[in-house]
Amino acid sequence: MAEPDVGVTTAAADIAAAGDPGRMGALRNGLAVFDMFDVNRQTVTATEIARFLGVHKSTASRIASNLVLSGYLVPGFNGSGFRLSGKFARLGSIATLDANLATVATDYVNALVDDVGETCHLGVLEGDEAVTVVLVNGSYAMRMHSFVGKRNAAHTTAMGKALLAGLSEQTLDMLFPKKKLSQHTTHTVGTLTDLKDQLAIIRKHGFALDNEELEPGLRCVAAPIADHDGNVVAALTIAGASSRLTIGKIDFYVAKVKGTADAISDALGAPADWSYNTA
Repeated sequence: MAEPDVGVTTAAADIAAAGDPGRMGALRNGLAVFDMFDVNRQTVTATEIARFLGVHKSTASRIASNLVLSGYLVPGFNGSGFRLSGKFARLGSIATLDANLATVATDYVNALVDDVGETCHLGVLEGDEAVTVVLVNGSYAMRMHSFVGKRNAAHTTAMGKALLAGLSEQTLDMLFPKKKLSQHTTHTVGTLTDLKDQLAIIRKHGFALDNEELEPGLRCVAAPIADHDGNVVAALTIAGASSRLTIGKIDFYVAKVKGTADAISDALGAPADWSYNTA
């Protein structure tokens, strides 16, 4: 049966016209193949790939074979063509995680700010950095300049440490190969060994403290947020001047941040009895 002529997209035509020798050309061609798939086309053949990219069929077959070897495509049913692998479901869930978190969490964060009057952040871990994805300013002026998308070294913040506490020892060793950590203030944890000791305490008590470790005069408390599998996917922070978030009042703020973080976890479908799991 003759296969339909799917044509050549503008992007694919640009790739073909440029020639794109070497690895970058192969990478771009491979990525362009993924644009062929949609809900109405779940299987593509080497001939269709060749037409789409404007390349010889043998080149298209080689591209598809490499994508199969890499785990991104699988052979179609009855050996006809190629389908997307299950890897895309995992990658898609990761890509939408931040947006889902922001949608679910924003009302809770607003309510927490109304309750305590301090600025509150929700963030996720990217490598060894904590990245703010939700920010609601409190009624007090903050010396720390914060914004959605702001990145901080995870070991310097309560948010980051609450997130790091959800990682295994092996992952921590990979993130911090130098063992000695950058210090932002005299209070910042300075070694991986000391950080691991702090993380053990965080796992035990369920919250993290930034005691002027990112910035002098700034104190924060944070609690982890879990997804439906009980994995730590975010952390919620109350941040304020150390003159207001005094050590004597920390228990009050810890109860508030943990209560809201637990509510967000519940909204994400976390198990009722979830706890830090770093196995």
